[in-house]
Amino acid sequence: MDEHAHILRTQLRMNDGDLYLCHLFTPAAQRERMLALYAAYTEIARVPAEVSEPMVGAIRLQWWRDALAAGPDASNASPFVAALAACDFCTEDIACLIDGRMSALERPQAQMQTPTPDELEAEATIVGPAFMRLSLEALGHDPAACPAWARDAGIGFELVRLAHDGPTEIVMARASTWLATARAGFNASPRRERAKLLPAFLIIGLTARFARSWPTQVSLLRHQIRLLFSAFRGKI
Repeated sequence: MDEHAHILRTQLRMNDGDLYLCHLFTPAAQRERMLALYAAYTEIARVPAEVSEPMVGAIRLQWWRDALAAGPDASNASPFVAALAACDFCTEDIACLIDGRMSALERPQAQMQTPTPDELEAEATIVGPAFMRLSLEALGHDPAACPAWARDAGIGFELVRLAHDGPTEIVMARASTWLATARAGFNASPRRERAKLLPAFLIIGLTARFARSWPTQVSLLRHQIRLLFSAFRGKI
């Protein structure tokens, strides 16, 4: 993983500044696992937007499935695949990150119709909870023991990222509801429990604030200060 870390950090910083900043607050012993997850998540999530034909996107997603099945030692393993495969994450949850993007690839075939909030929420329900379970697994927690509001956090997180594919205002409002439930659950947890889970939930705090303030744009400096405040306060 060490030889790939610089590549992953550089790409993650370019592709998703929020996830990049949040991964830096992960304890050193688990930081590379979180980096591998976040970097792979962003690469997979970009596939639908980077292709003009659904078949091309489907081929790229299948490449991820095949490459991960081959393992980290395969001669053709990319840095992203090698790092992710080396972490030995739950294969079912990794599959959700990939399979959940198929809906976005199929949209152009539906007469360019804007997806409904329900359709986007269904997509978010595939990807988001799996993303949160993997984030907690990266920290060494048992995904099966995830609190119920971790699922809400994942759905809200993913809905915000899908909002511009549909009626943005409605989707953002739905996302805010999911995220508010997750924040309430997290912040009501015992201090020691919050401390263990915090690195996986910092991105949820940032996402919740973004959804609440949308469409107002928050400056990067203010964004970073909020992240620091959440990290030191231990609440999102």
